[in-house]
Amino acid sequence: MGLAYTAAVVRQVIPRPPSARRIDPPVGPDMADPCLDLSMAAVREAFSAQADPSSRDPVDDAGSAAAVLIVLLPGESAGAGERDTGSSSVVLIRRAGHLRASPGEIAFPGGRIERGESALAAALREAREEVSLPAGAVEVLGELPVVHASSRFVPVLPFVAAASWLPDLQACPDEVDCVLVVPLRELVAQGRYWQEQWAVREDPDWVMHFFDLGEDLIWGASARILYELFCRLSSRGSGGRTGALPAGRTRSASPPTTAAS
Repeated sequence: MGLAYTAAVVRQVIPRPPSARRIDPPVGPDMADPCLDLSMAAVREAFSAQADPSSRDPVDDAGSAAAVLIVLLPGESAGAGERDTGSSSVVLIRRAGHLRASPGEIAFPGGRIERGESALAAALREAREEVSLPAGAVEVLGELPVVHASSRFVPVLPFVAAASWLPDLQACPDEVDCVLVVPLRELVAQGRYWQEQWAVREDPDWVMHFFDLGEDLIWGASARILYELFCRLSSRGSGGRTGALPAGRTRSASPPTTAAS
């Protein structure tokens, strides 16, 4: 299950509404497809046509927005001079259990954007503060669609970055319980990913995404960001088109689920 820097676990409470329904089959691309290329080469190709995210202007209302950094590490190369076909890994954090907001939840390094600060600068700053990631250790490849933290209605701007090696990451105990490095292939292995239909923000068709890591469960905005990343990888060469429905909407759902609740 990838690499974990510590081992404390805080039991998460998932605030499922009584009307929650599991979506079967999930909408969007088949992420469990073993042919889905999750290598660093595929990641770079998926973001090759994007504009430089460093050109973004500072956020006008910085106090009401956040930014996160999705740090990806290359898989093992097939051999000298050969194309890298191994599954990339992603850096995640488990939030400290004493935090008032979302204690023990799995997330990406990130946080609030300060006034006068660009979203990318905020994501890099927060990664340095939370996991001691030097800005020079990563190459920013692009960004994903803005998502919203479901409980706080905060827009979250996700940036994707590549590292050529695993930096010496250190969890800041004030904010982070541990750092996790998880292969993307493990996140989409059979039975680890599913969707549910929730009624949130007065929207009865909102789709919630879940990734089961055994001791941990990724859900909410972080799971939505991962879903958007896999959608981008599955749509390489198609102009960014995927089978996903916009704004978290779905078509139908099955009876209530109790999985990982």
